[in-house]
Amino acid sequence: MTLQPHIIQDIQAWNQSSYKSEYFRKVLTNTNYVLCLISAAEYLGLCNWTTEPQIYVLLKDECQKNHIPIAFKNGLYYTTVNQTINDLLSNDAIDEQVILEALADQYHKNNYADLTICSENQKAFQYFKSGAEHYYTDE
Repeated sequence: MTLQPHIIQDIQAWNQSSYKSEYFRKVLTNTNYVLCLISAAEYLGLCNWTTEPQIYVLLKDECQKNHIPIAFKNGLYYTTVNQTINDLLSNDAIDEQVILEALADQYHKNNYADLTICSENQKAFQYFKSGAEHYYTDE
């Protein structure tokens, strides 16, 4: 991801939400914010929910201008699965647990068939691939 995500946090909405997707909907429904990075991975079910109130977003206009694929469901915009995973792989500040879970999800879903890993992310993908493939089988 070439764009820096914006971080939104609404502690009142966080405290009034029973689960993370409810929090996302309370804060972002009917806005032009697009969930990205960890927040998109959480919303898409690619990883377990974190316990942090930060929401990582881009602006819809930024995504359109930079040709970042997005989708819309239940009142929220978010980066696509492929885009989200490539963004996670390209950001060395992301918790490795999130990356492993997201890749493990795609491996066990259909052996990565839905992913197109960008050339600049191939090295990171190869680094995490074995761990992701054994993520649910190792003890």
